[in-house]
Amino acid sequence: MSAPTLRPGQHGFSIVEVMVGMLIGLLGILVMFQMLQRWDQQKRTASSGSDAQVSGSIALYSVERDMRMAGYGFGRATNVMGCTVNAYDRLRPVTAFTFPLVPVLIADGAGGAPDTVTVLYGNSNLASESITYTASAPTSKTLSTRSGVERGDLILITQDATTCGLVETTDNTNADGITVNHASGNYTGQDNAAVTARYNAAAGLGIVFTPGGIYNLGADPRRNIWQISNGRLLTSTDDLHYSDLRDSDGLGNPDNQNDWTEVAEGIIDLQAEYGIRVAGVMQWSALAPPNWAAPQAWSSVSAIRIGLLARSQQYEKVAVTPTAPVWAGGAFTMTDLDGGADSNPDDPNDWRHYRYRVYQAMIPLRNAIWGTAP
Repeated sequence: MSAPTLRPGQHGFSIVEVMVGMLIGLLGILVMFQMLQRWDQQKRTASSGSDAQVSGSIALYSVERDMRMAGYGFGRATNVMGCTVNAYDRLRPVTAFTFPLVPVLIADGAGGAPDTVTVLYGNSNLASESITYTASAPTSKTLSTRSGVERGDLILITQDATTCGLVETTDNTNADGITVNHASGNYTGQDNAAVTARYNAAAGLGIVFTPGGIYNLGADPRRNIWQISNGRLLTSTDDLHYSDLRDSDGLGNPDNQNDWTEVAEGIIDLQAEYGIRVAGVMQWSALAPPNWAAPQAWSSVSAIRIGLLARSQQYEKVAVTPTAPVWAGGAFTMTDLDGGADSNPDDPNDWRHYRYRVYQAMIPLRNAIWGTAP
């Protein structure tokens, strides 16, 4: 009988070793996915912060550029600044309208709500000096000189601090060399094309003007209105160029509202203040100067400062902004994301779980400053 053959020992992993290996692998995968998750969160935070930075920069640049033009064409009108301008636009739902003759007008938002800022300026090639008119008729003015006044230009007719009007020049070829017309109906434009007067009412403005002065605003003046729309958009519209192309009901009908242009997304607040010179000292106020109807009061406004608040779209699990952001004029008034009063809900509707960037500038009203210079 032969002796049994001894088999060599079997080598391999025990069940315990396999389970330990699986545990180590799972821990490694868990760590990798945690690192990937954190990287993705940081990437989204960084990218959303970059978006807010771009939006804020565009918003500040757009508003600041507009304000630097404020008052161009009528900066020398210090004796009638603040006058209510009577105007007409045949394309508006209500054709007759008025606006104050000021470079910048701030409508202060109630209870810390976003402000609305209106900026007025012309684009005439003529220096912003007053041209005296010595005779006035319902559809014409006899000027001391009509140099620089072209057909199609909009001119401000001023008499005193309470009597002002806006009309469209329709003829500057009168034989006397100094009279300009502002009649309704068709006329030949500066480029010899047929044009229908837009800003002249057939019945006139209803004002009897006595000799005074005119300011030429050019063929394309602007009265841009800046505001926050839908709680997250900086928008603007030109009040002198009414355009109602938006189809609100989907039936091809206009909505009888001036169309707004979206300038920057993610801008949730706009605050503005007047810089008023009082005894040589600059004071800041969100309200118009005291006795604002007086021309000398508006002549004391030499600067505007604005603050814009941009919000990142990325929700953070922790409250990364525990206190309200601050600009030169004070703290912004914060609300829930749905526009309601701050209720500190500790959820995605809570403003504290988002990051913010503040953009601000102090803008001198150079045209108004030059207008008050001796």
